[in-house]
Amino acid sequence: MTLLPVTAGVDGSAEGSAAAHWAAEEAIRRGLRLRLVHGWGLASPLEPVVDRASDEQRRAQRLLREAQEALLERHPRLNVSLEALADGPRTALLDVSHDSELLVLGSRGLSPLAGFLLGSVSGHIVGNTGCPVVVVRSSGGTANGDLGGDTGGDAEVVVGLKHLDQPDEALLEFAFTAAAGRRVPLRVVHAGEEHDTAVGAAVARWRAAHPQVVVVETAVAGSASPVLLAAAADAALVVVGRGRSRVGPVVHGLLHHAHSPVAVVPHT
Repeated sequence: MTLLPVTAGVDGSAEGSAAAHWAAEEAIRRGLRLRLVHGWGLASPLEPVVDRASDEQRRAQRLLREAQEALLERHPRLNVSLEALADGPRTALLDVSHDSELLVLGSRGLSPLAGFLLGSVSGHIVGNTGCPVVVVRSSGGTANGDLGGDTGGDAEVVVGLKHLDQPDEALLEFAFTAAAGRRVPLRVVHAGEEHDTAVGAAVARWRAAHPQVVVVETAVAGSASPVLLAAAADAALVVVGRGRSRVGPVVHGLLHHAHSPVAVVPHT
């Protein structure tokens, strides 16, 4: 079976650098290849094609090489490939998501999403990827400075579980795998009136399949967005699900306000 890569979108920004470094660590953790992608398609069909296209392609290749060099300085044995795609960022990232284990993008967090996630592009990419997507916040540092990413080696992975009667398999498998790979506890959070024991019953099958993962079940009365934001304050990663072609208010709130990386997993 061919192993799919971890893919990161890079655009020369601090946000893209944070995404690339987070993705590199995740690829190493999972024993996978890292693929760096830059979509260099022209913004308008009215622009001069020949000269502008060659300039954009050279710039894309330069950005990718610089990102690769920065990663290999930290991870000399990293298996990394580069792809400059003439499709524009949105089309390029959605296309590569269908043959990726994971897609990683950068964000400024509390300020409007930038780079690959500028404006309406953000919801379209996160809502339509063919694989889970992780949005990594950059705190505004340079490529050699604050790169965002995991908040610490001892931090929990947090997963928001909406339905206890029919828990989403892809969501929980991703969350348990993430916690196991980091060797940290997994906190399963449900916003509702149920007791912690009901949350535990909902994830019993996955707990049995991942006995090495310490699981903490938490049921909190309240709206999902503030409950998850509070739980994710010091998390290494927060994991949530989404429906088809839709980014709901909970995902939207986490993408804009969570300090930790946010993984958005398509429902099966």
